[in-house]
Amino acid sequence: MAGITHGAGVAWLLLVLLVFPATAEEQYVLWGDARKGHRIFGEKGCGGCHAIRAARPSVGPDLGRVGAKQLTMTQIAGVMWNHAPAMKQAAMEKGIVWKPFRGSEMRDLIAFLYAINLIDEPGNPRRGERLFVERGCATCHSVEGEGGTIGPSLEQWKRYGSPILWAELMCSHALGMEDKVREFGLRWPRFDDNDMVDLIAYIQRELGARR
Repeated sequence: MAGITHGAGVAWLLLVLLVFPATAEEQYVLWGDARKGHRIFGEKGCGGCHAIRAARPSVGPDLGRVGAKQLTMTQIAGVMWNHAPAMKQAAMEKGIVWKPFRGSEMRDLIAFLYAINLIDEPGNPRRGERLFVERGCATCHSVEGEGGTIGPSLEQWKRYGSPILWAELMCSHALGMEDKVREFGLRWPRFDDNDMVDLIAYIQRELGARR
């Protein structure tokens, strides 16, 4: 067991060196590629023990619910360091071949784990449909031909599946919408907690947007 712990310690020290700056003068993080990290998650057998938001039964913690929204990259590295000995032991007990990480693989994996914790939980389209009417969106905008005509139809947003693009669209739209709200004497809609997530889920459902 001592050999396992020592080997894991060396491996995770390399992890820190890969993910973080090599010199004190460098103030940036060497970010990995989350898309490659997703592939590595499967290739290394991580899914044999860990679920992503309860997508399947898991032995280890659900990596989609580890609270990375509150963790820095350094703290994530610390959590993984602490977990390394138990993780390798569990892999051996399940007969999972321990595959060493090479090159930027660990950096890419951490980028993937960090990214999935920044993505919202799936929204409730039925609640979003109600919000679309209650918050006044339907007064100005139409979805699949139903709704108002003061503002543009949301049909043009069909091609946007990324939450990052939706955030950009909503922020840009808010700037131009303010004048119309004043012009027509409407009340500025307010969205709290998961309201926006549910609203977007409804729009995507109606438009058949790609996920």
